[in-house]
Amino acid sequence: MSTREIAYNIFQQLTEEQLKGFIAMFKDYFVQTQNNEQCEINERREILESIQELFRPMPDLDYEKELERYRKEKYGV
Repeated sequence: MSTREIAYNIFQQLTEEQLKGFIAMFKDYFVQTQNNEQCEINERREILESIQELFRPMPDLDYEKELERYRKEKYGV
């Protein structure tokens, strides 16, 4: 009996709820169809865009001035 036949027999014995649970647990391991891959690409693009919205340009820092300010705050010097 081939592996596919064994798997098929096991699936035939599962209830609908058990089959749904199996799919939920192992869905990441199944090969995605092109439509699912396109959905994933769109989701990743949306996530990247939301991260890019958080980006703010950083002003140029005067490190010596910042160090002096920190020392004053920390040590009162």
